[in-house]
Amino acid sequence: MPEANVEAQQKFEDAFRRGDWDAVAMTIDPDIAVRTDPRWPEQRFYGREAWVAFLRGTWEAWGPDNHVEEVVDLGDRLLTRSCWSIRGQHSGLAGEFRFSAITTYRDARSVFIEFFIEHEEALKAVGLTG
Repeated sequence: MPEANVEAQQKFEDAFRRGDWDAVAMTIDPDIAVRTDPRWPEQRFYGREAWVAFLRGTWEAWGPDNHVEEVVDLGDRLLTRSCWSIRGQHSGLAGEFRFSAITTYRDARSVFIEFFIEHEEALKAVGLTG
């Protein structure tokens, strides 16, 4: 099953960059729960519709250039490190935002995602660092 999770992550990433929200939704469980880094304004999301709406809004504000730089296969979970090359749609300001996510999969759909701004915190959460 882990290979299916890596494939599901790639399908999500490709659909996200294209802005294909129907394809994005197909990679997400209807009852998904998302917990963000404590420093983010939005702390939790529940359900596919809420999560896709957030993703779409962020995509529209920051642009589509989000790339996974590293994937660690943890069985039913993946730890990913991503870089979002941001360009403000109104301001034109550009920058990069790096973050990590631990995504739990069931039947090749994401069911739970935890986000971390600091990669060390994500590594600690999955027991890969002391």
